Amino acid sequence: MLLSENGVFQIPTSSLINGYMLPHEFTGDDIFPLKSWLIKPFPGKGLTEKQAVYNYSRRTIENTFGILAARWRIFRRPIRAEVTTVDHIVQATICLYNYLALTHNTRYIPHGFVDSEDKSRNLVSGECRQIIHSDEISLQELRRICSNTYSFTAKSVRENFCEYFNSKEGSQP
Repeated sequence: MLLSENGVFQIPTSSLINGYMLPHEFTGDDIFPLKSWLIKPFPGKGLTEKQAVYNYSRRTIENTFGILAARWRIFRRPIRAEVTTVDHIVQATICLYNYLALTHNTRYIPHGFVDSEDKSRNLVSGECRQIIHSDEISLQELRRICSNTYSFTAKSVRENFCEYFNSKEGSQP
């Protein structure tokens, strides 16, 4: 992802992945409004099986970033560096993550460290959230400036991701 000269993200256009037209997305929690460029979970209880799978897949993405942010403080604030340097930082930390997860899994990612859900599909916050929260910039300001209304396009994008995550190609173990 590159920044234009005026500081605006130049996000790549949507891609056709196994028959699903999917845009490049940011991942957010319930605090954020649903947008065509922002994946957020389906709200509430009584979700369909497909919606629950979508929420699980999206949460897996969020947990991955939560682990990185909990383990490496550099991800808790905007990184002030050239794009290529940021790419190298991300690549290096992901390599370290993979190595540590493979060699020290029970100590590196202990039970309860990442978000999960209970038997009733209620979200159970992981320990990594407390680690990140102690050093986090408040997201309440962002919530105040973003409208919670969403467009048909945003809803359609979330539905496309839902279908993809429930397909053979997009499923997770």
